[in-house]
Amino acid sequence: MNSAAFRIILTKVRWLVYETGTSCFDFGFWLFHFPVPGMVKRQSSGIRRVVFVGELLPPRTSRMAKWLYRSGSYSAVLVCSKRGFVEKFSGSEFDGIYLFRNKWHLKRILRAIPGVSLLHSFAPKSYFPDIARETLNVPFIHDMQDVYATYYGLTPSLRWLKKELPHERNCLEKADGLVAHSLEPNVAYRKYHTPKKPPSLFFPLYCDDDSFLEVKKAPVSDEIHLVYAGGVAGSHRNPKQYGSIQFQGLIKQLSAQKIHFHIYPSPSNVRADYEEYEVLDGQNPYFHFHQPVAQQDLAGELNKYDWGILPFFAGQNEQSPDKYKYATTLKVFNYLEAGLPVIVSKDIIYQCWIIERYGYGIGISGSQITDLRSLITPLVHDSMLKNIPFAREKLSLKNNIPRLEAFYDEILAKS
Repeated sequence: MNSAAFRIILTKVRWLVYETGTSCFDFGFWLFHFPVPGMVKRQSSGIRRVVFVGELLPPRTSRMAKWLYRSGSYSAVLVCSKRGFVEKFSGSEFDGIYLFRNKWHLKRILRAIPGVSLLHSFAPKSYFPDIARETLNVPFIHDMQDVYATYYGLTPSLRWLKKELPHERNCLEKADGLVAHSLEPNVAYRKYHTPKKPPSLFFPLYCDDDSFLEVKKAPVSDEIHLVYAGGVAGSHRNPKQYGSIQFQGLIKQLSAQKIHFHIYPSPSNVRADYEEYEVLDGQNPYFHFHQPVAQQDLAGELNKYDWGILPFFAGQNEQSPDKYKYATTLKVFNYLEAGLPVIVSKDIIYQCWIIERYGYGIGISGSQITDLRSLITPLVHDSMLKNIPFAREKLSLKNNIPRLEAFYDEILAKS
């Protein structure tokens, strides 16, 4: 075991000890109704309060909350695990942000928030959302992008996944409504043999209108700069799970063509996973590794480059064909916000379909990576750019957030 793998395991052990140790105190505080200090005040009349709750904070949550707030009908409070909270994914759009340390602390916080109209949980994971669902007697909406049953089926080999699946199933089947950012939940419902699905809203991740930047023409020089923003994994990780975000091979293929490749790791990445990329940055003049940036600053960074890339090809890991077919990532929309045309793997079928449907990118196979330079000429680049304004308009959060409000209204009307 190398040092990076050891540090990751040590971090997990520390969090487990912390969560278990603090649970004893919070159970007593819950039992005897000890107050939670510094809670948000009751909402003003006419505005309904949504509590966003989950374990791992994704950037989509804050983006949705911001546009909900601007609508004037709903306000938002964020309740997130202390372990899974990422400040660079958060913003000023919440009335309050509360970080829980264990399930009993979560229950104490939820009980102390006044005037809750709706719980809107975010997954993965689903353990704490399931606890929240049982704690408050208000309408519960489950919000899914990545679905573990779709990733690995119902008999995964990983022990933590086996424990997670019953809670994922509970949230999918017992929710009053489902917000689906990808098509993965449809597969999960079939796998779980769900007899009756809750009302659902298909709500892709969409573009944040505040991040729209200038669309720039291809550079005059022969220099080509590709950029990737998202999760990365070190070579110490198991490729069966992390192979699609281990980029050592891709870096070699692009460098051989004298194509510059830039990576901005997700703010949720642990440092042990990208230290070797920092070393590669110092050794390879065509590879550039940058520090994580906040979601609201990401488009400004991406706008410096020529193409965005989604290099996820079949066979890189053991994720199911359904995952490759139906998944989506925020990168599809981050690149659009930044005004970049996109190179996308044909193997990630739904994401490739979005990009090619709106004409702001090209689909490629894994075998074409070695001859990529011939495919991304200035003429091809500039032909993609003309479609970006139309794509932004159709895939705008500002234009689509009324659909989420209407879904909230529908769920609340039934309660």
